[in-house]
Amino acid sequence: MSGGRPAAAPAVGAAPAGDAAADGAAATGGGTADGATAVGTAAGQPRARHRLLTAVLLLAGVAGLVAVARNDAWSLVTRMADGRFLALLALSVLTNVGGLLLGLLSWRAVLDDLGPPVGLFGSARIFFCGLLGKFLPTPVFGLLAHIQLGAEYGATAGRMVTTYVVSLGITMLTACLAALGIAPAVLGGNTWWLALPVLVLLCFVVRPGLIGASVERGARLFRRPPPTGRNSPRAVRVSLALALLSWFSAGLHLWLIVVALDGPPARSLSACVGGFALATVAGTLTIVLPDGLGAREMVLVLSLSTVVPVPTAGAAAIVSRLVCTLAELGTAGVMILVTRSRRGTPPAATGDTTDDPLEG
Repeated sequence: MSGGRPAAAPAVGAAPAGDAAADGAAATGGGTADGATAVGTAAGQPRARHRLLTAVLLLAGVAGLVAVARNDAWSLVTRMADGRFLALLALSVLTNVGGLLLGLLSWRAVLDDLGPPVGLFGSARIFFCGLLGKFLPTPVFGLLAHIQLGAEYGATAGRMVTTYVVSLGITMLTACLAALGIAPAVLGGNTWWLALPVLVLLCFVVRPGLIGASVERGARLFRRPPPTGRNSPRAVRVSLALALLSWFSAGLHLWLIVVALDGPPARSLSACVGGFALATVAGTLTIVLPDGLGAREMVLVLSLSTVVPVPTAGAAAIVSRLVCTLAELGTAGVMILVTRSRRGTPPAATGDTTDDPLEG
C-alpha cells in the first residue's frame, strides 16, 4: 500500500514566515530580532527532542532484532543462500509490487471520482512520488507532494487533500480487517467478537456515504476547510475492494519469505497477511519513525512467532523490510521515469472549476 500517514492539511493561504518577520521588524524598528531568536530557540528544542526520540527508538528496534536472531544467525544465513530461497525472494518482490499497484488503483478510484480524470500516468506519478514521503520521519511531505504534483494535472489542492484523507481512512479500515487474520492464532477459539469489525466494514460497503460524512465531521472537529465534495458509493466500494486485494497481495510477500525459511505453509498464510497489515498500521501510527522502522519489525516478530520460532520470525521481519524497500523504491523510480515525459497541463487548461477552499 501507499502507507499513508495521518497529516493535517497545510494552510495554503498563509503568509510566508519571512514576510511576516520583515513586516514585524519594520513596525518595531528591528526589535523583533530578539523575539525571532527566542522563537527559533524554542522551536529548536522540540526538533532536538524529536531527533533524540527517533534515534533511541531506531537503536532499540535494531538491538531487539539482533537479539532475536543472534542464536540461529549462521543457520539462517546458510538457508538464505540456496537457490530455492532466492527464487521465492524474487517472487516475494513481485507480489509486493502487485500490492503497490492495487493500492494505486484504489487511491485513483477516489481521486478520479472527485473531478476530471487525471489519467493513469498522472495518477501513478502523483501516487508514487507521494509514497517516497513515507521514508521521512514526518507525514506532511507525502501530502505536500500530492498537492504540488496534482496541480500539474489540474487537480485542486482541496481535491488532493480530500483524496488523501479518504484514501487513508479506506487503507486503515481495510488494514484492520486484514489484520484479523492473525487473531485466531493469538486468541485460540475466543474469536466470536471478530464479527464486529466485519460488520463495521459491511456498514461502509452498504452505506459508503458514511466515509464522506466522517471526513466532514473530522474537518469541523479540527477546524479545517471542508472537503470539496463526496465520493460516489460506487467509487468507495471499488476503492475498498481494491484496498483489500492490495493487503492480501502485499501480505503474500511475507508468506513466501516464511515458507522459504521452512515455515508451515498452511498455518502461516493468515498469520502473514494479518500480521503484515497489523505491523503496517503500527508503523504508520508511529509518526516519529521513518516508515515505522523498528516498530513494524517488532509487531511482525510478535505476529509470526505464533507460527514459527522467534529467530525465524526475526529473520523474516528483516528480509521483509528489505523486500518492501526494494519494491517501493524500485516501483516508484520506474513509474517516475516512465511518467516524466507525460506531464499534465495547468489547472486553467483543464476546465476544472471546482471551488477549492484551500486555494490561497
